[in-house]
Amino acid sequence: MNISAIALSSLAVLANVGNPNGIENKPEPGWSLWRVEEEVKNASFSSGFSNLELGGYLNFENACKTSSEMAQSEIKYWFRLSDRVNRIGTGKAEFGCWDGKRFLHIHTSTAIKNSLENVDCLRVKSSAGSVLIWSEPTRRSRLLRVIGNGKTVKPSYFPATISDAENLSWVSISSPVEGWVSDGSMKDEGNLRLCIH
Repeated sequence: MNISAIALSSLAVLANVGNPNGIENKPEPGWSLWRVEEEVKNASFSSGFSNLELGGYLNFENACKTSSEMAQSEIKYWFRLSDRVNRIGTGKAEFGCWDGKRFLHIHTSTAIKNSLENVDCLRVKSSAGSVLIWSEPTRRSRLLRVIGNGKTVKPSYFPATISDAENLSWVSISSPVEGWVSDGSMKDEGNLRLCIH
């Protein structure tokens, strides 16, 4: 399994015993439902693309093993994916160790959709009717261009470089000009889609 980490944190999530999705079994906006670790192989994603991410995941596993008085066999490992993984091919995966009542630790890493060889085209589909291309991942930078719905942009890299700033996720693009496009916040439907959809 190719897993890695960028962030390690303790997160107290209250839900019914054995299920971090809560009593209503609904995902958080921008995320899939939490799934048990055994389902990773069927989830069609890869994560952990650097030594830093891999080291972070190892730290997460160690923290899970040492921060509970419970037997290791009683701690369950879960994962979930951000909606961006299926929508633009790159997003986040979160891994958590669950003691039956709360997450002891959460680890976040970059994730890509396995079925994609390379993403070199994203189509604009914004509720505003267009997106703005900025020189930097902030609305305080220089505005470069406006791109309407149905038009396409080319990500600078695969997996896409995504920067979070101003409560928005920004995607680095190389065409039609080099710059940054906002894909919106985790709670909305985003401004970009894979061109194959």
